[in-house]
Amino acid sequence: MELTVKNLWNKNFSLLIIGQIMSIFGNMILSWALPFYILDITNSPAIFGLVLSVPYISLIIMSPIGGIMADRLKKQRIMFWLDLITTIIIVLYMAANSLIAAAVPLVIVKLLALNAIQGMYMPVVQSAVPALVPQDKLISANSAVTVINSLSNLIAPAAAGILYGNFGLFPILIISVLCFAITAVMDLLINIPYKKQNSHENVFQMIKDDMSLAVNFSIKEKPLLAKFAIVAFVFSITIASMLIVGIPVLVTKNLGMGMDMVGISSSIMMVGGLLGGILAGALGTRLTIQKVYLPLLFCCIFVLPMGIIFLFNTSDFLVYVVITASSAIALICATICNIQFFAYVQGETPSKLIGKVMSILLILPFLANALGQLLFGVLFEQFNELPWLIIFLAVFLSFLITIYTRHIFKNVIISENTKEQTCCS
Repeated sequence: MELTVKNLWNKNFSLLIIGQIMSIFGNMILSWALPFYILDITNSPAIFGLVLSVPYISLIIMSPIGGIMADRLKKQRIMFWLDLITTIIIVLYMAANSLIAAAVPLVIVKLLALNAIQGMYMPVVQSAVPALVPQDKLISANSAVTVINSLSNLIAPAAAGILYGNFGLFPILIISVLCFAITAVMDLLINIPYKKQNSHENVFQMIKDDMSLAVNFSIKEKPLLAKFAIVAFVFSITIASMLIVGIPVLVTKNLGMGMDMVGISSSIMMVGGLLGGILAGALGTRLTIQKVYLPLLFCCIFVLPMGIIFLFNTSDFLVYVVITASSAIALICATICNIQFFAYVQGETPSKLIGKVMSILLILPFLANALGQLLFGVLFEQFNELPWLIIFLAVFLSFLITIYTRHIFKNVIISENTKEQTCCS
């Protein structure tokens, strides 16, 4: 079954976006509160990094499965069951939390389960977008998804900080349950095109064959996708991981401020993501993939002040302002780059492969986040008096991969020109 769509904001895409608002907010408010609760009670950046990184294991494992499901099963039903299962898991966690004293293992188990579902959920949503909007609206569609994600991410940290500071975890859990339950109902109203793929193989052989097909496509047929994954891996293990771990650690440990200030800083960072999505949507097709290295370069430049400010003897509040502003502007640049990347992948990948390819390309950044957050948790604990050194290290490594990114696209342009010249001759 195929849908003919002429406009961006059709019924099905609008329902998908509204569902994303609910599910992302429900996910973020809980995922934000639990790790910071551990940082609050343990006072250890290393344990905080551990709690952030370990749950990525389930996300990495389940993402390819989600990609295969997205290509072989009805996306709408997958989304419904995943949202319903998430609702049930949170209810079970609430029951366990009331019987067992809060501890790091219980939080990790909860985050493992949540990330496993998210690992399956994300390829489904990403593969659904090109089926619900016109081909020439992919940048705008991905910008809309990013803006919605950023709005949810903007509100969630502030809401979680206020609720956690005044009432503890229980109301956060209640809100998450309601968000996922409402999203599950909305999933039933979406009509996503579906074409059945015949297979007579057993499940394990099917998984092997499908993932081999996706890997072969990304490496041999579209090698630029594999190179993009390398770029995303390095950026995720450096600047992205440093910001995720560093912001709460720097604010609470180095500046001696409370978790409410971490929530404010995180929300302002999400404003950057929101602005990045709006800017990408406004620029549209003017965001050529050949210039994708520019947002990465600006991201490196704008993170530098975070380290520089620690070299001067100045007020804690000024340091806080610089940290927050730098991270927000860096997120604008990172968001624009992500939108360019997703639009390129969706436009270049056949519909029967897009779920699997998206899941493959997401694995490396997920793995990088797990390793990077664990690494930077240890670094911030061991070098707590030298935060500028850690920040400069992340920027330096990210700058190197930016140079590599520019080189990749320079070669691609030369290759294309060479082909054209060959044809003309």
